[in-house]
Amino acid sequence: MKVPSAAVLLAALAACSEAPQPAPYRAHLTALNPDWTVAEDEAYAWATVKNANLPTLTGSPEWQRYMAFLEAKLKEHGAVDLLRNRWTFERWDTTDDSTGWSLQSDGREGRVANYGAYSGSTGAEGVTREMVYYDHDDPPDSIKDKIVVIPTRPHPQPPYDDDYIINYTFNDYEFATDAETLQAPYEFVDPAETFTFDIWWQLAQGLDEIPAAGEAAGAVIVYDMAYERTKGLYTFPVPTLYDAPTLILGREDGAGVIADAKAGKTATLRLEATLEPAEAYQLIAYLPGKDYGTPHDEQIVLVNHTDGPSITQDNGALGLLAIVKYFSHIPQAQRPRTLTIYLDCRHYMPGMEREHDEPAWLNRHPEAREGIVAVVQAEHMGEMDYREVDGVVEPTGLAEQSYLWSRAHPQLIDAAIAAVRKYGWSRAQVAAPERPGINGGLQQVWWGVGVIALPDRCDVWHCLDVPAYGLGGFLGHYWSSHATIERWSKALFVSQALTLTELTGVLMTADLEAITEQLRAKDIP
Repeated sequence: MKVPSAAVLLAALAACSEAPQPAPYRAHLTALNPDWTVAEDEAYAWATVKNANLPTLTGSPEWQRYMAFLEAKLKEHGAVDLLRNRWTFERWDTTDDSTGWSLQSDGREGRVANYGAYSGSTGAEGVTREMVYYDHDDPPDSIKDKIVVIPTRPHPQPPYDDDYIINYTFNDYEFATDAETLQAPYEFVDPAETFTFDIWWQLAQGLDEIPAAGEAAGAVIVYDMAYERTKGLYTFPVPTLYDAPTLILGREDGAGVIADAKAGKTATLRLEATLEPAEAYQLIAYLPGKDYGTPHDEQIVLVNHTDGPSITQDNGALGLLAIVKYFSHIPQAQRPRTLTIYLDCRHYMPGMEREHDEPAWLNRHPEAREGIVAVVQAEHMGEMDYREVDGVVEPTGLAEQSYLWSRAHPQLIDAAIAAVRKYGWSRAQVAAPERPGINGGLQQVWWGVGVIALPDRCDVWHCLDVPAYGLGGFLGHYWSSHATIERWSKALFVSQALTLTELTGVLMTADLEAITEQLRAKDIP
């Protein structure tokens, strides 16, 4: 037998080295290639765009610039067939500083922390009226044509009802990182330890409903918070437009105004605002999978909202961008499923999602539901924890407590726990609200625009019952337009983004049909 010469062997080896070699793309769907993931400096550069456009409210120039950035980045990373699902609404607006609003109580000029959104306008001259104090236990007979001064209600005393336990205390979970730093479940949380729940308790009282219903000439809402915590605080839930111009005060500035109101003194309240037609739109885009454009295409929806006052309310789109960036490195033919990006815009619009339900993408295009096999939600990423001590706001030195929600299937839960461990997501609580936690108690309910319709209810934006993950920090200091990038952690953001990227890969590769059937039949292995 003739033995090949050395030259022939070398030529053959060279030809082999030049031939295309199969890349290990399948492995990189779940074992992340660090060369493709978002880096801290890149995440910070993205966040600076959001930070430069606060508050980012739908229809505003700031929101339009943020959306333009997101669209450009999605296209850069391979997204196609971008669609703007548009409609118009009346956008209320005022200045972002106190040049457009002021309060004189009994002739004294006071410091105002912020305005009440969608509360009408006094014009440049303001409105001068007698003040009336609103006692929640003994409301005044009438507030019509007066300036009503409304303090927030105090926290209730135990035993707490279910609403308070679910929304304003720590709950049970499947697994938590740094669990020793979390407060005891189902108990009042002192704002001197962390004011995460306290600020939400006060905001969620819907005090703007009082002057709207009572036909007040104006309103002053006094929060039991230091001025630093109240400054820039945006009204939430966002009301529909009402005609009782409203200002917001902190504890220090509100004490004297409350005393004046109890004495029936006069105040002059000024809130100059405009009302103009504006365009809202939900942005839909696709990172195509191998079957994109065919009846066999299966889609994982990446969802969040793009509007909010602060650096993290809402920056979830940046987390979704990190996911799209990563999977763009995998050829379309090797992507088992399509990633459908759904960026909503209704969370900080007047009346919120419920007032803008008809034009929503999945309502206008119900056929789009048919290919959806899973959901990934992301919002409030990279938040740090704060407390108020003796009227001063200070960091606790910890990450804000945050949630990674999972449908209650062992494969999904195990993957979630493994991912938060791997990527060092501090103070993460993996929660499966469909079942009791590790201590047998209620787990934190799934909230946000990505909430999944559980088998016993279908009152959410999409009514999907599919495998899903969701991420949400609990906000704390981030309800305010003064919560800027200095109060944000790029390291925490990246750990959360990597976690969600890996879990998107899990949804890319898992037998979702079997998981879905088991979830719907409650036949969990």
